[in-house]
Amino acid sequence: MTTQKDPTELNAPKRSNADYLGPSRWESVSHLKTELKKKPSYTAKDFLGKMVWNWIYHYVKSRFGKKHPYPAWDATDSGVYAIMPEQAGEAIRIAIASDWATDTDESFAIAERMANHNPHFTIHVGDTYYVGAPHEVRSNFTDEGAPWPKGSAGSFAVLGNHEMYARGAAFFETLLPAMGIRNGEGRFAGQKAGYFCLETPHWRILGLDTGYHSVGKPLLEFLPFFKPDCKLDEKLMDWLKNTVRFADANDKRGLLILTHHQFISAFNKESEYMKPASQLGALLGKDRKVLWLWGHEHKLSFFSKTQLKDSPQVYGRCIGFGGTPVEIGGKSFQMSNKLKGYEKLVAVDRRRNKKVEDVEVGFNGYAV
Repeated sequence: MTTQKDPTELNAPKRSNADYLGPSRWESVSHLKTELKKKPSYTAKDFLGKMVWNWIYHYVKSRFGKKHPYPAWDATDSGVYAIMPEQAGEAIRIAIASDWATDTDESFAIAERMANHNPHFTIHVGDTYYVGAPHEVRSNFTDEGAPWPKGSAGSFAVLGNHEMYARGAAFFETLLPAMGIRNGEGRFAGQKAGYFCLETPHWRILGLDTGYHSVGKPLLEFLPFFKPDCKLDEKLMDWLKNTVRFADANDKRGLLILTHHQFISAFNKESEYMKPASQLGALLGKDRKVLWLWGHEHKLSFFSKTQLKDSPQVYGRCIGFGGTPVEIGGKSFQMSNKLKGYEKLVAVDRRRNKKVEDVEVGFNGYAV
């Protein structure tokens, strides 16, 4: 592991758990919250007065412009890494969190617990709150004393929708250069694209990007008919086909897929993003079994084997409970029999942890 400072030396969390109660997926609300939290001494009244134009400026700048160009791996770095244990016979430890980057006491505690496993690799499966702004990326990941725990051999990230609320600029320009494989000098080589593959003789672990195409046209994106499908980008698909050789039927290694957005859901107010599963199925075929971990929904849930349309056979898990409050009594925990994942749900963690401003919340966590 990289050296971790004593928790008392880490940057103090600038936000409280209560700041994330009832989180909105609307970009405009997320921008509003960011402006309020840049200077915690301000109140909503202050914002509606002298700070309103500041918020409008940042929202318009973010939503009414081009996305950051989509980077791809190249001949100098393929984004496919063969990983080996430091000592023969030792297990490779990988700690994974999603929806973690909230800059709260809870996210600091989760980071500390991840670090206690002495992971060789750490992976963030998307969402830096509220809008993936530069100062939010720096505070959670790259500033001196930032809480994100980097693995002794490397650290990686994939996009969520929140990083794209600011068009992905801070994710690609600030976060990714600080990630990647750790070289012999102890430096992180940088992650040139928002997806990657770690492989052993028995497993392939792929972090794939559903975030870049998770936001649509401003204003229209709020309408159900124009909802983005979170498709895998053409550059990513080309990489899977020609670099990873994902369609090789002779490669029998196990597959662990990591994306921010869910393939299926069983919960009210949530969507099912089947386009990426269909794209993967076109390469893998219907008989291939994969383990798929996703975030986005702020809970821990488990699904039985699921195959829909052209998808592979998926064993799904939601691990989107890294740093945001898990509102076990909220609408996001209500079941919906209209969703395809309804009958596939095996378990969901509804354990009570504490109350935050009279709201029952569950436990935050991560996967190892």
